[in-house]
Amino acid sequence: MTVSVKQLAKQFRDGTRAVRGIDLDIADGEFLTLLGPSGCGKTTTLRLIAGLEEPTEGSISINKRDVTNIDPGDRNVAMVFQSYALYPHMTALQNMTLGLTVGGMSKAEAAEMARETARLLGIEKLLERKPAKLSGGERQRVALGRAMVRRPACYLMDEPLSNLDLKRREHMRTELKRLHQQHRVTTIYVTHDQAEALILSDRVAVLNEGTIQQVADPITIYERPANTFVADFIGSPSINFLNGELRDGAAMIAGRRLEEARAPGSGPVTLGVRPEDVILEAPGSAVIDGVIDFTEPYGGVVIAFISPQNADGLLKEREHLAASVDVHQPIEIGARVGVGFRASRVNLFDVATGGSLLSN
Repeated sequence: MTVSVKQLAKQFRDGTRAVRGIDLDIADGEFLTLLGPSGCGKTTTLRLIAGLEEPTEGSISINKRDVTNIDPGDRNVAMVFQSYALYPHMTALQNMTLGLTVGGMSKAEAAEMARETARLLGIEKLLERKPAKLSGGERQRVALGRAMVRRPACYLMDEPLSNLDLKRREHMRTELKRLHQQHRVTTIYVTHDQAEALILSDRVAVLNEGTIQQVADPITIYERPANTFVADFIGSPSINFLNGELRDGAAMIAGRRLEEARAPGSGPVTLGVRPEDVILEAPGSAVIDGVIDFTEPYGGVVIAFISPQNADGLLKEREHLAASVDVHQPIEIGARVGVGFRASRVNLFDVATGGSLLSN
């Protein structure tokens, strides 16, 4: 199933403009994630596609058929909500089969389909329990199974894993990825969790204040963000922003030329450097010197937070430069270090607009 939205907009009665002229084309079998902070319009966009909200402007097409004014039940989509929305007086099996039997399928056939779906999700032993006897993770899998058992042409998922603990969320993320690769059902997924988006998606659409900032595959979103908002929102720890200048097309930091960090023109520029692209060297041998003020362990790496020395005004909206260091590399708090950069991986942004100066 293909999904296309054109100039989609939604303004609520209180004047809130939740969605502002969104254009999106989702291919058949694609897993596309709507990613952004709370209030950016991602859930409203999903509800518009589902037919649970009416657009103020624009159109929605499914398989090239205009469904803008068609009832939700006639769109052949299944929505999985953040809340479980299970009927408490029904067993898991009854919750999963209700939509099928209401649609005219026999109870025996519906039960067979539900049990097959339950096996995929690892909940076949829970089918006779009611929601009160299920854990949060089990309820979420039943809710997911209720959508899957319908065999819809498109899944719409609104933060379906947000109520799970970390371990269960990681497991369900893997299961969702496996199921999508196996069945290739078109999926539109909403989350504010960047790791979830990058792991699951074929493409990611980053939203902010009701508009799309960038749509691209996960690697491009991370390595070549379209603007400073995307660069800052994606990545943990956050990207480093530095004040620099372009001179004859090459970036300059603290008077040192980064020959491989290039963009057309001259003048002030914002440099974006991921922590893993910051290189610690001997003092006096790199672009700038700094002092390690404190560190944070991140599993296999340690993030060193460095205060630049003799480089006033270098950092933009930050007090420290973050560098990702292998956990086995010896570093000491209070140590003076040289700081260099992998210039070919540095992003360059327009100071005024925040837009990328690099062509993807």
